Amino acid sequence: MSTGARFSIFAPAYGGSQSYELEGVSVYRFRYFWRRFETLVRDGAPTKLKRQPLYLIPAICYVILGAWQLFWLCHKIRPNLLHVHWPFPHGLMAWPASKLFTIPMVFSFHGGELLLSQRFGFVAHILRWLLPQAAGVTTNSSFTKGLVTQLHPCPLQVIPYGLTVEAKAPSPRVSGQVPTLLFVGRLDERKGVHYLLDALAILLTERNVRLRIVGSGILETELKAQVNHLALAPHVNFLGFLSKADLVNEYASCDIFVLPAIVDSKGDTEGLGIVMIEALAHGKPVVATDVGGIPDVIRSGETGCLVPEKNSRALAQAISNLLDRPAWAAQLGHQGLTDIQVRFSWPRIIALWQDIYQRVL
Repeated sequence: MSTGARFSIFAPAYGGSQSYELEGVSVYRFRYFWRRFETLVRDGAPTKLKRQPLYLIPAICYVILGAWQLFWLCHKIRPNLLHVHWPFPHGLMAWPASKLFTIPMVFSFHGGELLLSQRFGFVAHILRWLLPQAAGVTTNSSFTKGLVTQLHPCPLQVIPYGLTVEAKAPSPRVSGQVPTLLFVGRLDERKGVHYLLDALAILLTERNVRLRIVGSGILETELKAQVNHLALAPHVNFLGFLSKADLVNEYASCDIFVLPAIVDSKGDTEGLGIVMIEALAHGKPVVATDVGGIPDVIRSGETGCLVPEKNSRALAQAISNLLDRPAWAAQLGHQGLTDIQVRFSWPRIIALWQDIYQRVL
């Protein structure tokens, strides 16, 4: 941000990672446990705690030692504002420094902490206590905004993520090429990949199509077994995690991006769906489900197609409609590209943050 402001980042270590400076921004990594157990902050802390209850010990240390080290960092650099992402648990960590040094806090909710508040009453109580103490509150989508309002009605603003890839018009499709569907995301329940594989089986009864799956996760083995059971192996590629350059190539070469997200058995779903923004940045038509924050990104019939969750037939029909009408698919992709270049551009999002910071200070 070329605003004259100076920023520092306070974030947990991962496997003993050290503090560093990046393009003039100091990144302070706080240690909270032995190196081999400093793994809470990737692949979902709630999932790890559920599968390995002993992770509760480093989780408690995470909050206590994080609060202590943030206190001393604030004593050293005396910031004018604390911008707290994921207010549970980070609001607890920021609160002592905020109170003792009279530093206003801005909270940004991303969805995961609100799922925890629905499952655990003590988390909801903590957030209800913290929210009135924030000078500003933001969410990443209208869906997340509604969840925060249910906890504690307060003034708040929706500020989504910005574009994470360079926006570019799609390359012309090669005639006769087998249509390619793309999914990008963690392979867990809420992504709904089971339903996408069932939809692929339906599509293959009437046309040739292939599916490329980027990402990994706890359901990978189960999903591969489903592929074998449905005899989809010749049509499905599991690619695992990819480099940024390779991921860009996948977006560029696909015909349709699909996000079949669901509300899972724990009540979790997509807070926004950044991968759809990345697909739209490449001018690709998107088929997605109408859950969570997805409708904030996709305007059905204008920038993509929305279908009901957990409905493989609806997914297959929407994909088939786009493949049958390539001009319409291209139009959706073009309109989506134009839309996200405005709504998710960094100049617009930076201006929104500047406005909040100025009001708070």
